[in-house]
Amino acid sequence: MRTYSFVNERYASAPGSPIRELKQFSELPGMISLAGGYPAPELMDAGGLQQIFSRFASAEFGRALEYGGTEGAMALRVELARLSSARDMAVEPADVLTLSGSQQGIDLLARTLLSPGERVLVEAPTYPAALSAFRFAGASIHQIATDDEGLVIDAFEAALLRLKPKLLYIVPSFGNPSGRTLGEARRRALLALAVRHRCLVVEDDPYGELYFDQAPPPSLYGLRQAVDGAERMVIYLSSLSKTLAPGLRLGWMLGPADVRRACVLAKQTDDMHASTLTQAAAAAYLKQGLFLEHLPQLRRAYAARAQALVRALREHLGERIRFTEPGGGMFVWARLPGVDSTQWLKSAIERRVMFVPGAAFFAQAPDPACFRLSFASQDEAGLALGVTRLAEALRSV
Repeated sequence: MRTYSFVNERYASAPGSPIRELKQFSELPGMISLAGGYPAPELMDAGGLQQIFSRFASAEFGRALEYGGTEGAMALRVELARLSSARDMAVEPADVLTLSGSQQGIDLLARTLLSPGERVLVEAPTYPAALSAFRFAGASIHQIATDDEGLVIDAFEAALLRLKPKLLYIVPSFGNPSGRTLGEARRRALLALAVRHRCLVVEDDPYGELYFDQAPPPSLYGLRQAVDGAERMVIYLSSLSKTLAPGLRLGWMLGPADVRRACVLAKQTDDMHASTLTQAAAAAYLKQGLFLEHLPQLRRAYAARAQALVRALREHLGERIRFTEPGGGMFVWARLPGVDSTQWLKSAIERRVMFVPGAAFFAQAPDPACFRLSFASQDEAGLALGVTRLAEALRSV
């Protein structure tokens, strides 16, 4: 008897998220995960958030349990506008669309902006969940070369001329997975080209606040006023997941009013609105200044962890490994010439350590020697032990 499936072909044949699929192994006893970019629970301000929830008056708590507007609670939009303005982006609360995490923003934009066959440009490497969202929208995805300073502008211009894409998706500050930051001169050049070729720019910025010594250049969204014609060419996404708590599931979008309106309509059929309860808590947390007080501690902790990972890689893998030392964010993007990172991962999991092979981060022509390591969720001792196990696993491949 033939078996029929009612699942849309696009979903029936789609692979799962390579990072989410690895999470099952994180439950194994003694596992050291250098895979997902998950904030460390011990570095979250759980105490501050607990106090916020405990101080809600009964009536206030009751209102936070009601349905809310799709655009988001005004109290939180005020605080997110203030936070965005502090990042050199002149923003009014009405300009802010609150999201259930910035990942939702990528999905909403893919659904509302892209028709099947339209071309999208991404960095090589790039964020896998963005690739999935664009694929589910039926887009044709093309990757652009990068170097140690991020997107290569000449390659971007060549792709614009050849492909005439609808949009570029980019993580310009401490990128995922590369950890690289696009310099200000390249940012301005990118915007000028986007205007000339009418290519929308989607700027994903979940890591910009997690700098170690030096803040990244102004955001593309912030620079749009400095480049003639760029005012309507940039959409900005950011998140509280990496800096406050991922369990709140809160992010936000800035961009042209017609784009935000389309995303509101799509969101109305999605989740209607982000959690009113977590919006209320986040708004109070931001308003009381607790977020800005906590950020320096977070930066110091992640800087120390990044340094610990870099030291261990150099000690145990020496000249074999190639990587750029990160100046912020959560990741080290590395390459071991001659090594198939997918095979290496199998041996590593047997030794209770894991990472993400590089193939997941490419739209085309993946480099099997590349891989991503995250230093976010392990302390310095755990990072050192994890790299020791990686070196042991490598010797068995």
